[in-house]
Amino acid sequence: MLRTLWQRLWSNIGTFSLAFLLAFAVWMSAVVAADPNEVRDYPAPLPLEVRGLDPSLVIIGNLPASINVRLGAPTSLWQQLTAQPLPISAYVDLSDLAEGEHIVDVEITSSLRPIRVVSTSPTQVTVTLEPRAVRDITITATLQGQLALGFQMDGVSVEPSSATVIGPLSLMTQVAGLQAVLDVNQSRESISASVPLRAVDANGVVLSGLTIEPAEARVEVSILQSGGYRDVAVKVETIGQPASGFRVTDISVSPPVVTLFSADPQVVANLPGFVSTLPLDLTNLNDDLQTRLLLNLPQGVIVVGEEQNVQVSVGIAPVESSVLLNLNVEVIGLASTRTASLSPESVSVIISGPLSVLQNLSPADVRLIVDVSGLALGTHMLEPEAEILPSGVQILSITPSAIEVVISRK
Repeated sequence: MLRTLWQRLWSNIGTFSLAFLLAFAVWMSAVVAADPNEVRDYPAPLPLEVRGLDPSLVIIGNLPASINVRLGAPTSLWQQLTAQPLPISAYVDLSDLAEGEHIVDVEITSSLRPIRVVSTSPTQVTVTLEPRAVRDITITATLQGQLALGFQMDGVSVEPSSATVIGPLSLMTQVAGLQAVLDVNQSRESISASVPLRAVDANGVVLSGLTIEPAEARVEVSILQSGGYRDVAVKVETIGQPASGFRVTDISVSPPVVTLFSADPQVVANLPGFVSTLPLDLTNLNDDLQTRLLLNLPQGVIVVGEEQNVQVSVGIAPVESSVLLNLNVEVIGLASTRTASLSPESVSVIISGPLSVLQNLSPADVRLIVDVSGLALGTHMLEPEAEILPSGVQILSITPSAIEVVISRK
């Protein structure tokens, strides 16, 4: 009986197979109808990865940074395909490739299934491999531009003194040095800055395609004023008072700092940190005034430049209430091991505010300070800052606008 059953089954195997195939086709049709396949361009280019590169080799030239890909996948997978982090990647496999030029297929891989790669653009890339070379090369500071007239460099340092250059052997043989380029044009004070490094050949042409570690270096340039030269602030001297019912709202000078020169350096060194103008007469002024004033210079001292005078602007306005005070300047932020000298030690300050407040205003209510925190030893030109205790009172102008501060060790 069992034998008869097997014979019947065997004789009907074709019918059973056909029934199974029909059932499978019906099931697949139902699945596809419920979650149909869609062919789309991937919404963003895929970054191209490099895998399997021999550490002793480097790639010459640039590979495409990204790849465009067209995929086929069920509708339900497309939302996952565009999620972050990307579940799909593009790469080229350079395993077992030797020195020379190679054409390599672009591969697409994904952790999601089922997906189908319809096309990639490009489908292949050309890769040229060369031996990898490594060299330690000394860094040279390259300064561009001219210092301001009357200033000179006292020293240049670079930290670190060398860097490691990595690249293809054919390109490495062209490297003549590493440059740290710093712009010092019209500089008047010492400079300390981090600047990017660049590799150059014997003609100074910048070479690309190399890796420099570290990529930056700190360049410090010490700048001093040349003998016989000195920067000083300009102080406008005034006499007289504006017309009745008018007040001075502002006195400004351009330039606020001038460079003086004398053939005898000691003459310039003995000057205070400022130079005064010839007196400006404010008597009976009832409107703004602009004029040029000569500087009151010692014999044998000149202003560096074509102009031997300065532009002075005076603001005149109807009286609200203002007062002109001469106030001492305080120093803050000075280390206990250092001392500071100011020139001038006092400045002229025009203060505006309610008349009732100004009538009771005392010098103790207004504080002028210069902050020397973090400044190096030497001479600095600083602008004083004002602190006012009464409310409703403001500083209209401070003359001179810059103070010479000399910081030295005790």
